[in-house]
Amino acid sequence: MNVLECINTKLGNKIELLGEARDNNILIIGVFHGDEPQGKYLIEKYLNIDPLSQPLSRKGRGHNTAAKYTFKRAKELRQNSTDAENILWQALRRNNIDSTHFKRQQPIDRYIVDFVCFSHRLIIELDGGQHNELQNIEHDNKRTTYLESQGFKIIRIWNNEVLNNLDGVIEYIKSSLAPCGRGVGRGGKNNLLFIPCLNPDGLSQNTRTNANNVDLNRNFPTKNWGKNEGENATCDDCTTAYYGGKTPASEIETQFVINIIEKYSPKLILTIHAPYKVVNYDGPAKDIAEKISTIIGYPTEGSIGYPTPGSFGTYCGVERNIPTITLEMDEEAPIENIYPKMFEIFEELKEY
Repeated sequence: MNVLECINTKLGNKIELLGEARDNNILIIGVFHGDEPQGKYLIEKYLNIDPLSQPLSRKGRGHNTAAKYTFKRAKELRQNSTDAENILWQALRRNNIDSTHFKRQQPIDRYIVDFVCFSHRLIIELDGGQHNELQNIEHDNKRTTYLESQGFKIIRIWNNEVLNNLDGVIEYIKSSLAPCGRGVGRGGKNNLLFIPCLNPDGLSQNTRTNANNVDLNRNFPTKNWGKNEGENATCDDCTTAYYGGKTPASEIETQFVINIIEKYSPKLILTIHAPYKVVNYDGPAKDIAEKISTIIGYPTEGSIGYPTPGSFGTYCGVERNIPTITLEMDEEAPIENIYPKMFEIFEELKEY
């Protein structure tokens, strides 16, 4: 995954823009508020970012034993590949099928898959005779059900097919790639850019605000910044309850997003929040909001129902006429139940 832009926060955490430098960009932002982590997990799940590559908060240390074992086991499998795996691996690298990039013996949650192309969400499993055994059939079915629920397509190929009909196997893989089309900047008209977490300082401390006690979603330089229900008021103290900063765009995080918007000119922006279970929209975004609503099952709302001076939606949607969606997730729903619907939404955005 390409890191297009990166900055360090006050506490030394990184904020990254991920994706490919292309046209027709759609920007998707995860965590604005540090106590709403759903967006980061959903984006990283979609992009299959290795959780071990991410810095752990103090609360998270010591809880990655299972993940470490999985990655250690994957390394061992790569070092002890079967003949069929080696032959197919060399063929995948040599053929460079449709400019795809495959990984081998790749951990995906608790499973290790033989080959995966993340940009097309395609998994290739090589099977030997042992997969005909009843116990292994049941295990394979359970594994397939889970991986499909995460948005992957799985194809199974027998070892002897690789050994005896490699050209036919490659053609089968090519035909399986075509309809998938998932990933960053591939398989659709639009190019998806991601900021998984805009507020890593708040996330590490489980606070709504950043390290300066500023609500990033009230810090944008809008015409109504600093106004609380019609009264002019700075937004940097407890009396206003908005925590919008001492001045508009005072925060590193806010400046980062503003620069991204100016540089990459997104045609649509989606931000992920919680907990209101609505698809809120600003600017000319009603049509796409209604499409997202049919996928996620939340109602659409043109207003969140309370004043939001200095908000991102006002800055982008109202004042710059960029279609802007604020997707408020159900904070009580298990995150694994949300993955399939969010992946479908990301796919819908690529066709927007």
